[in-house]
Amino acid sequence: MYQKFSIVYDQVMCEIPYDEWFEKLHALLRRQGKSSGHLCELGCGTGEMAGRFSNAGYEVTGIDLSPDMLAQAVNKKREGQEILYVNQDMTHFSLHKRADVVLCICDSINYLLDEEELLQAFQCVRDNLAEDGLFVFDMKTEYCYANILGDTVRVEDADGYTVIWENCYNREDKINEYMLTMFLYQEDVRLYERYDECHCQRAYTREEVEGLLSRAGLALQACYGAGMDQEPEEQEERMYFMAGVMS
Repeated sequence: MYQKFSIVYDQVMCEIPYDEWFEKLHALLRRQGKSSGHLCELGCGTGEMAGRFSNAGYEVTGIDLSPDMLAQAVNKKREGQEILYVNQDMTHFSLHKRADVVLCICDSINYLLDEEELLQAFQCVRDNLAEDGLFVFDMKTEYCYANILGDTVRVEDADGYTVIWENCYNREDKINEYMLTMFLYQEDVRLYERYDECHCQRAYTREEVEGLLSRAGLALQACYGAGMDQEPEEQEERMYFMAGVMS
């Protein structure tokens, strides 16, 4: 997963408003008094958000399961940025020092397909979070999978690549499957080569998430919709959770 796709990931995701997303997250953290310190990003991918938080003055540790995505992130790292990239699983990670903030966005947590995996990830966060630290993460909602993505096909066609996304959502097990078919241009042979990847994500309810946080020793402090400043609406595509160490 995220092997060949890592090569074109940033081009395919170029419509993501990273700057706006960062500003909202940064404002949320500042409201909680977390304007600096050690920030760990789980599922950091190609380092788009890690780089922005480093530029804002945080010491950043970026963790990702995909060495290929981390290679892209390392290539983006600029002089003066205090970022450590580590190849670890978010369900079994450890940090060199406790984090003031653990961040996990862009629906990375939805890749954990059963409650036991999600609980393990939350327990790792608890073990690596400072006692007054914050855990902020987002998740795509079942509404998004069932009504926005559903059984749809998306095609991204540009110079050097074509990516075809086929989505299939199973309402019984709440698993969304993305079948990616990629045609990447190989300059040396002047041909397109085909690659296939399968990505699966699961929808969780707010109640399920809150219960698992509690079992891991974390207390849900707030749940937000897209604006990160109010409760999620019924037809919300993404929810943001903020949790801290249970007292």
